[in-house]
Amino acid sequence: MTAWYVLSAFALIIIATGSLYWVLVNGMYREDVHDLTDNLENASLLLSASSAQHGVSFPFEAPRTRGHRPDIYVRVLDPSGRVLLETPGLSRQLPAPSRAELAALPASGGASRQVVSRQGEPFLTLIAPIAGAQPRFLEVAMDRAHDEFLLARYRERLWLILGVSLVLCALVGYLIARSGMRPIKGISQTAERIRATTLHERITTDGLPEELRGLAETFNGMLDRLEQSFAHISQFSDDVAHELRTPINNLRGEIEVALGKTRSADEYRDVLGSCFEECTRIARLIRTLLFLARAETAADALQREPVDLGEELSKIVEFYEADAGEKGVELRVIGASGVRAELDRTLFQQAIGNLISNAVAHTSAGGSVKLAASASGQDVRVTVTDTGCGIAPEHLPHVFGRFYRIEPSRTGSQQNAGLGLAVVKSIVNRHGGRVEIASRVGEGTEVQLIVTSSGAAAPAQLTKS
Repeated sequence: MTAWYVLSAFALIIIATGSLYWVLVNGMYREDVHDLTDNLENASLLLSASSAQHGVSFPFEAPRTRGHRPDIYVRVLDPSGRVLLETPGLSRQLPAPSRAELAALPASGGASRQVVSRQGEPFLTLIAPIAGAQPRFLEVAMDRAHDEFLLARYRERLWLILGVSLVLCALVGYLIARSGMRPIKGISQTAERIRATTLHERITTDGLPEELRGLAETFNGMLDRLEQSFAHISQFSDDVAHELRTPINNLRGEIEVALGKTRSADEYRDVLGSCFEECTRIARLIRTLLFLARAETAADALQREPVDLGEELSKIVEFYEADAGEKGVELRVIGASGVRAELDRTLFQQAIGNLISNAVAHTSAGGSVKLAASASGQDVRVTVTDTGCGIAPEHLPHVFGRFYRIEPSRTGSQQNAGLGLAVVKSIVNRHGGRVEIASRVGEGTEVQLIVTSSGAAAPAQLTKS
C-alpha cells in the first residue's frame, strides 16, 4: 500500500509540476514572440517614415524594455540577403539569413525561429517583409539568455521540490497504510483468538471505516451462526447421550439380573425379548439421527417423481389403520382426489407417516385423524388434523426441534425420542417448503406441509429411517 501510494502520489506531482513548467516555458516564449512582433511593427513604421541612408545609425540602438528583459536587435536586408541597416553588434552575434531563407518566408506575416549565437547564447528572431518601393526584409532578434537562466533556476527548484515530495510521499504513504491496516490487524487478532471456547468474542465496529464495517459485521454474523451451531451441537450431543443412556442401562440391568443366578428357559427368553425391544429402540434412534445428519449435509438431488397425493395418502392411511383401530381413532382421507405433485415418494411417505403416528398417539379413543391435500400453482399443501389433546401455545415454536417433548400433558411422550417432527421438518425443507402448525389445548392440532411440487430441490435422496 505504501509503494502504490508513493507511486501514484509522486506520479501526480510529476505531472502537475511538468505541466506547470510547460505552461511557463510556452508562456515566456509567446510573450517573447509578442514583444518581437511589437518591435517589428514599430521598426517597420519608423523605417517607412524615415529618410535614413545606408550607414547611418539605426534608431533602435540596443534598447531595453521591462527592466531586465534582454536586448532587442534590428536588421534590414535586401532580397539577396545583403545587410542594409542593423543595430550595432548584431553581426557579431548572429549571421544574416541567406537568400534561400528569405525566399522561403511567407508573403505576409513573419516567421520566428530560435537560434544560437556565435558565443553560444540563445536568440529568438522574427523576420518579415516590409512594404515599400523596393522589396526589403526586417529582422528583429531577442537575446533569451536571461530567460534560459530563469528556467534553469526554476528547474533546480523543481528537482528540489520533487525530491522533498518523494520523501514526504513515502512518509505519508507509510502512515496512511499503517493507519488503514490497523483495523484489519485488529480483525486478524480477534480471528486468531477464536476457539471453540471463545466464540462469544466479537469485532468492535465502533470507529471502523465504512469500507471495513461491512466486513466486520459479516464476520460477527458468521461468529453468531457458529456459536449457535456449537451450542446446538452441544445440546444435541447431550440429548443423544441422555436418550441412549436409558435403553443401555435397561439392557445392562436386565442382563445383570439374568446372570445373577441360573434361570429357566422361559425366563431367559423373556430377558432376551426385553433386550431385543431395547436394541430395537436404540437402532431406531440411531437410524433417525443418521437421517437428520445426512439431510443437513447431503449433496445429491431429490429423486422426484409424479405422485398422486390422493392415492398415496390412501395407501399410508391403510398402513396405519390397524394401529389407529386399536386405539379407537378414526383415520381417513378427505379432499385429496386429483391432486398431483412431483415429490420424493419415499421421503413424503415418511413425513406423512410420522405425522399420523404422532396424531394417533395423542388422540383419545373416539377421536379422529383426517388427511387432506390441495394444490395452488406449484405449491402443494398437505394437512393432517387430529382431535387430540392439543399443544399449549408456549410449546408450539419448539415442537419441531430435536428431542423436544412435552412430558406432562401429551401421553406417549415417554415412549418416543422427540425426533419425529424434526424429521418431518427436515424432509419438507429439502423439498424447499415449510411446515405450519396450529393447535388449541383440548381441541386438537393441525399440521400443514407446504412444498413445491417440482423444480430443483435440496441435496440428496435419503432412505426411510
